[in-house]
Amino acid sequence: MSDTSVIGPPQATATASSLPPATHTVDSILDQLDQFQQRATYGAVAGIVDSSPRSLMTGRPRDPRSSWIVSGKNGMPTGYEPDQTHPAIKSRQEILDSRQALESWLQNPA
Repeated sequence: MSDTSVIGPPQATATASSLPPATHTVDSILDQLDQFQQRATYGAVAGIVDSSPRSLMTGRPRDPRSSWIVSGKNGMPTGYEPDQTHPAIKSRQEILDSRQALESWLQNPA
């Protein structure tokens, strides 16, 4: 019997690090932050959606759902009145303050 095996490039297998990143929008991130009552900084969210932190919320309402995106300086949303801020805004001490931390959390929120 002859050896008929084919030698070629190894077959690629998908791993967590080789899969394309999930596509997120500001709205999809806000949905998850609101569902789990978790704060994230403007910079962290902007890093994921490829935006400037300063223009991230331009044109968006100042409402409790949007208030989960906060300033890294004080942990609160910039320019919001108390009635525009979610009542549970400080229910979690942790604030996701980097793109990497937010990406990780979005994959496995807790």
